[in-house]
Amino acid sequence: MTEALDPETLDRLRRGIPLRLDRTGHFHLGDEPVIHPRVHAAFLAGLDISEAGEPTLQVGNQWCYLTVDDCPLRATGVLKADTGLQLRLDDGRTVPLDPTSVWEDDQGLRATAPSQRSGRALPVRLGNTAAMDINAWIDDQTDPPALVLDEGVAERRVPIRRHPPA
Repeated sequence: MTEALDPETLDRLRRGIPLRLDRTGHFHLGDEPVIHPRVHAAFLAGLDISEAGEPTLQVGNQWCYLTVDDCPLRATGVLKADTGLQLRLDDGRTVPLDPTSVWEDDQGLRATAPSQRSGRALPVRLGNTAAMDINAWIDDQTDPPALVLDEGVAERRVPIRRHPPA
C-alpha cells in the first residue's frame, strides 16, 4: 500500500512537469513536441484554470500546471446562430460567444470560452479565419470599434476594448 504524498511535495511535482502550450496551440514536453493526435485532443480537453488563475491540464484523475505562451485555446471560426455568435474552438467544440469578453491586443482579437472541466473562462485567441469571420459584425469606424449584434427589434453595440474585461 502506498502513502499519499504531502500537499507540498505534490504541488512541487505538479509544477515540475515541463509541459508548455505554444502560441500556435502545440504542446511540448520539455524540448519534444507532443504530436500524437489523440494525446493532443486529450490535452486540449483537459485545459483549465485554477481558482488562482494558473493554467492547468487534467487527464483522467491526474493534473499538473503548464506554461501557456499565449491563450490556452484558439478560435478557428466565428459562426452566426439563432442565439447569437458562436466560436468554433480548436478543442472541437462550438460555444456561444460572450460579446462582452471580446478585446484586442497588439496581436489581434481575444475572447473567452468556458473550460470543459470547470466551466471557468479560458482565454481564446481568434485565429486569422475567426478574425475574418467576426469582422462582418465589427464597426471599426467608431472609437473604440464595436461588435454590432442584431437582436431582433434593435441592434446591440458592444465596444471592443484594448484591455481584457474585468
